[in-house]
Amino acid sequence: MAAKKQSNQILEVPDGKLGPDLPDASFMFPKGGEWSPLVEHWYEEFRKSPNASMLRTAPAWMAVQLGFATINEMIWSKRYATLMPVVRQLFDELGWTPASLRALKFDVPESNDHAATDGSNYAVIQDIDAWRRKLEAAR
Repeated sequence: MAAKKQSNQILEVPDGKLGPDLPDASFMFPKGGEWSPLVEHWYEEFRKSPNASMLRTAPAWMAVQLGFATINEMIWSKRYATLMPVVRQLFDELGWTPASLRALKFDVPESNDHAATDGSNYAVIQDIDAWRRKLEAAR
């Protein structure tokens, strides 16, 4: 059985911020809440990250903003035990950890990933006859 080559999609850093600004806190927190400065910072960092390029629709951005509202609520209320599972799921869905990026089959390129290569990521076959013999032996 031949091994199937798995290619990961490369997430690239956007040229600028993607997606909308966080909505006014009064829309998200009608009881007078406000955005935590930490959550605002994290949201801005997310908008500049390669992961933000996965969001292609307004509803996707709305879901992310709701996720950030959950993080905000967790931080202000200190309800880490009850809200962290929801936040952890958000982290997994958006690829915020190396493990979740691997699970989503995404890869963020390192600075020298494509150095001295044509970018094809395929080995150059020097001896086609030897390669065919190995291929036939593997069947």
